Amino acid sequence: MDQSFKIEERLKSAQRISEVYASGTKLKRAYLLLFFLPSEAPQHRIAFAVPKRKLPSAPERNRVKRLLREAYRLNKDLLPKEGSYDLVLLFLGDKAPEFAKLEKTYQKLWEKWHNIPPL
Repeated sequence: MDQSFKIEERLKSAQRISEVYASGTKLKRAYLLLFFLPSEAPQHRIAFAVPKRKLPSAPERNRVKRLLREAYRLNKDLLPKEGSYDLVLLFLGDKAPEFAKLEKTYQKLWEKWHNIPPL
């Protein structure tokens, strides 16, 4: 599977992100909270969020977003194969984790996804 993170995979519309927050389904694992909503787009689209309240330091927030993007990019094969979804991945930790720990939590989040009934 392609391990790049193409521009078409990025969820950028503020209106759509608000819709995903408001009416999407939530899934939580440790310090990651995933909101998802079925989409008409041809592929999954994702946005990453790290609240300023949790991590006041901008460089630390940016680092966490980079780590989240990398975990997504390397584990795209865990995404559902049928349908497409708009996803917002929210980081709820109060400090930047090590990549290995973050990736493991990310993988467990997708395992949890595959164990819930379809929408």
